[in-house]
Amino acid sequence: MKAKFNLLVGYFEKLATLHKGIRHSTTEKHFFRFELEEMLTGMKSEMNYPALVLEGYDFNFVDHDSDNLHKRVNCAFMILGKVADKGDWDAVHALWDSLEEIGDELVVRILADKRERQTVCLAYFHASSITGAPITDMNMIHYGFRYAFELSWPVNNETDPEVWNALE
Repeated sequence: MKAKFNLLVGYFEKLATLHKGIRHSTTEKHFFRFELEEMLTGMKSEMNYPALVLEGYDFNFVDHDSDNLHKRVNCAFMILGKVADKGDWDAVHALWDSLEEIGDELVVRILADKRERQTVCLAYFHASSITGAPITDMNMIHYGFRYAFELSWPVNNETDPEVWNALE
């Protein structure tokens, strides 16, 4: 089966559902898939916390002068929370601590699922590609961590005659 972004979305939604600290469900949404800018400017009102947000991705192709074409995919997820008083730095730091713990637990689960071959989209996931950073929104009420990572997926190098008209 070919890896696709929808598989990655489904996988992260499953993580949000299974993690006891996130508790995503159909009636209480804690998982979202959208871009950082969209989330920071308007989607916040629909979020329950903590929220797991999977961003879109960008990619490039790598072939190393061979027939092993791969799509190198750059992705990120965020784990977000909210504080009532933006001046309460003790609350902000406590929230950052708990959210970083959840983020790290997600990374450990991703690695375990890769080892157990739970989803094709993780086949070329490497923990060494992960970078993380604390984040906050411009209103200073939403805080969290952003984990950027890289995947790669093999791409079939064979031309499919079913999708091409014959050359004239």
